[in-house]
Amino acid sequence: MKIVISGAGEVGFHLAKRLLYEKHDLVLIDSDPDRCSFVQDVLDVSVILGNGSSQSILKEAGLASADMLIAASGSDEVNLIACMVASKLGVKRKIARVKNRDYYSDSSILSSRDLGVDLFIHPEDEVIEEIFWLLMRGAASEIFEFENGKILIVGLKLDANCPHLGKQLKEIGGEEEQKNFRIVAILRGDKTIIPVGEDYLNKNDQIFVCTKMESLPQVLLTTGKSDQRLDKILILGGGRIGQGVAKKLEEKKLKVTLIESDKEKSVRVAGELEKTMVVHADGTDIDVLAREGLMDMDAFVATTSDDENNIISCLLAKHFKIQKTIALVNKTTYLPLMSIIGIDSTVNVRLSTAMAILRFMRRGEIISVAAFHGLEAEAIELEIKSGGKVTGKPLRRLGLPEGMLVAAIIRGQEVLIPYGDSIIKQGDRVITFAIPKAIPILGKWFN
Repeated sequence: MKIVISGAGEVGFHLAKRLLYEKHDLVLIDSDPDRCSFVQDVLDVSVILGNGSSQSILKEAGLASADMLIAASGSDEVNLIACMVASKLGVKRKIARVKNRDYYSDSSILSSRDLGVDLFIHPEDEVIEEIFWLLMRGAASEIFEFENGKILIVGLKLDANCPHLGKQLKEIGGEEEQKNFRIVAILRGDKTIIPVGEDYLNKNDQIFVCTKMESLPQVLLTTGKSDQRLDKILILGGGRIGQGVAKKLEEKKLKVTLIESDKEKSVRVAGELEKTMVVHADGTDIDVLAREGLMDMDAFVATTSDDENNIISCLLAKHFKIQKTIALVNKTTYLPLMSIIGIDSTVNVRLSTAMAILRFMRRGEIISVAAFHGLEAEAIELEIKSGGKVTGKPLRRLGLPEGMLVAAIIRGQEVLIPYGDSIIKQGDRVITFAIPKAIPILGKWFN
């Protein structure tokens, strides 16, 4: 597939890096000479210096023959003009990263068709949704639902309480227990492992487990976790993300306190939130946090625009033994360090945006997709329409390529967590886990 990406910042760069594994023909456009040089040195892609809304630059990038445009620059207007040009040139799929909700709200004068956009990606909405689901499942560092919540893929960081450290995966649980969950990926440092039975679990590993909703308590028990309910939540930062998270938590009737350092903003936010207690104070001051009842809170979420403030305040919260800490971290170079220093979960606007774009790109034979922070692998749901190579044989005899496994099988209303003797049938839907280099051959194997 030929893909033109406008914007070579962290969103565009992350997407290009991921898509290169899949052998797509990529062209990147950016107006920053230094950024263009960096991308050219690091990635094997064509890079064009120029404005992503310029018709001449878009023509130079070969947009007329492209299958997709991803407009991911930092400017809404540049992204929208690029999509309008792409629409006129007949490009099939156009994605725009847009911050201003006025462009795609129900009351907008211009429709998505007028703007030539097939999918609007709103970065802050993606992060709000991600934080919300992390709070709904207190023990999880990440969580994604398939089949309306019947199947979960849950990220869990292993600590000293895990009773299976140092064991091989095949030694964990009995035969019946292994039919209820499957460890589909291990993130060890910055290395992604698609595991086999002989792989070991180590302290500080982040594992990703595929399980049925009703089996989640067993998974948590097996890994030394508890599914604690988070009723009292303190949010630092009254920007769009902090306010958006508070609104969603209000709907769940949870007790929410929000701290905002700017007086005018705190007054405005207090007027827009119905049940949240809004406090004007410095949320990085340990005395302020103590006074606002941090020690009684179940979770702490730092969503300010200052990465360092978010990190430090989360570390203060961990010092007070808060069950769950979530930090908004915009610098991707910080992300690998967060679990090491003790922060439970991190969210990143640019990576959440890139993941939302990847999910859209997988449409077609693929039903749904989940991508995860730091993990060089995706969960992909496909329908088995024809016999293919995978039907009628036990999984243990399929000989799937390295970096690919079957995480779940959906047969009508039945959900199966597969084991070695499980058999895939025509008409099933399967959830696979695959590293980037294995994704292009999924279709060849499963249909």
